[in-house]
Amino acid sequence: MEDRIEQRVTVRATVDAVWQLVTRPGWWLPGSKAEPARGPGRATVEYGDDKRPYVVDVVRVEPKGYVSYRWASAFGGAAPAPSRSTLVEFYVRPAGDEVGVTVVESGFASLDLPDALREDEWKGNSGGWQYEMAALRARVEQGR
Repeated sequence: MEDRIEQRVTVRATVDAVWQLVTRPGWWLPGSKAEPARGPGRATVEYGDDKRPYVVDVVRVEPKGYVSYRWASAFGGAAPAPSRSTLVEFYVRPAGDEVGVTVVESGFASLDLPDALREDEWKGNSGGWQYEMAALRARVEQGR
């Protein structure tokens, strides 16, 4: 079972524009409206019409370069905790006139789930990050 997902995208925008988006806890969840994180803490993130908001912990923020979160995506609405959360890291780096953004989500192998469900969670999030990184590019380049 794979433990890690990594996706990259290059965006035609400023580091500031990308940073404003990736520092919003749960920005990848449709309908989230969290304010940008400035340091460690906990955010409750509404998710579309889902009545159970996600709890996202901001783990670390290194201004305009790195931000990490913990979330319990497989345990809808639960607070992140050992054996029921993954770590989501965003790396933001200037790349000439563009900005490179890398997301790494890890910790799937230690989720307290049956093997088949852990594998499903990895597959679902792997496809989800492909979609969300393309959406990140579109949102930032279109100024939304």
